[in-house]
Amino acid sequence: MTNRQIVLTQEEGNPQHLPKFSLGSNVVWAYVEDHDYGVVVSRVWTTESVHTVTGWHYLIRLHPNSSSYPFCKEDWAFEKDLELLDEFNSSGGKFLE
Repeated sequence: MTNRQIVLTQEEGNPQHLPKFSLGSNVVWAYVEDHDYGVVVSRVWTTESVHTVTGWHYLIRLHPNSSSYPFCKEDWAFEKDLELLDEFNSSGGKFLE
């Protein structure tokens, strides 16, 4: 099988790499031009896929003020692409509600 993917539930994640964000955390895509943001509603630990994507992935329910909300209510994000919304706002990022 060439495109094998293993997805583990949040309880089975990697004990050496605890998740950075909890369910219910308000997060923002901090390193892209349009800073969509929302709340973490699920997370999974993934390994071995077509691309190198080993690590925590978070399902984010977008805030209605996010630029993508009109056509996308939820989206997946890599842990390294996210930041806590409060930290983003206080560090001089574009202020988001």
